[in-house]
Amino acid sequence: MLASHSSTSSSLQYERLGSVLQQAGLISRPQIEVALRDQTEYWDLLLGEILDLRGWVPKQTSDFFVKQFLKLQAGNQYKPIGLYLQEAALLNDQQIQKILQQQSHINAKFGTLAVHNGWLKLQTLAFLLRYLPTPPPSAQREGRNTDEGILDCNSESVSKSTILQLEQTLDTWIS
Repeated sequence: MLASHSSTSSSLQYERLGSVLQQAGLISRPQIEVALRDQTEYWDLLLGEILDLRGWVPKQTSDFFVKQFLKLQAGNQYKPIGLYLQEAALLNDQQIQKILQQQSHINAKFGTLAVHNGWLKLQTLAFLLRYLPTPPPSAQREGRNTDEGILDCNSESVSKSTILQLEQTLDTWIS
């Protein structure tokens, strides 16, 4: 959990959570500012709780980024992206099953289909791919359908041309 609400480091940690959620395309800067302002009035609530109460970000999503995301970045334990998305409450079981079903019919990457179906923002996918562990070489040799390489994961933002290219590729795969 984060440090107590009264410390200066605590507000910096909350600001970092807001920044991470913003970079992931899950919340806007004005929403972060409102939630931080709310927190001065409701000091007993965590930032994630405020975001959830306002209906902006589910608590499970905030908890994922607070409790697990930093560990995932530091570790080398790879899991398929669908599991991360499920742990972060960004996809539910039915959506995951639908994507897996789609993959059985077309050669498309899991995250790409999540974006195409409108369940995940491209910005969120790009953010996660930039920071989460990459699949081991054995997974790539075995032909597992990962999302590595679909975007330039080292870029700080996704360009409009990349989005257009992805959309065109998706249209080709789906049609």
